Amino acid sequence: MALDPTDVRGVCDYMNDPSMTDHMRFIAEKLAGAELESTVLLVDITESTGAFTIEKNGKTREVSIPWTFPVTNRKDMKSALFALLDKALLG
Repeated sequence: MALDPTDVRGVCDYMNDPSMTDHMRFIAEKLAGAELESTVLLVDITESTGAFTIEKNGKTREVSIPWTFPVTNRKDMKSALFALLDKALLG
C-alpha cells in the first residue's frame, strides 16, 4: 500500500517547522553522522525509511534512515520519527 502523498508532505512540513529544528538535527547527528550545527530537513517518507538532507558549509547530502517499524499512515509516520528520536537519545 502506498503512503498518501498529502500525509507525507504534511508530516514533513510538521517536522521541518522551526520548533522541531533541534530534534531533527539531533536525530541526524546521532543516526546519520551529521556534523554539529548542520541544517537538517526531512524530505521524504517511505514505508521503510525517512529521507533527510543534511547541509553544512554549502555542501548537501541526502541520507536515508530506516524506521524501527513499517510505516503505513500519518500516525505511523509521526510515531516512527519520534521513535528515531528515542533511538538517538538512547544511543
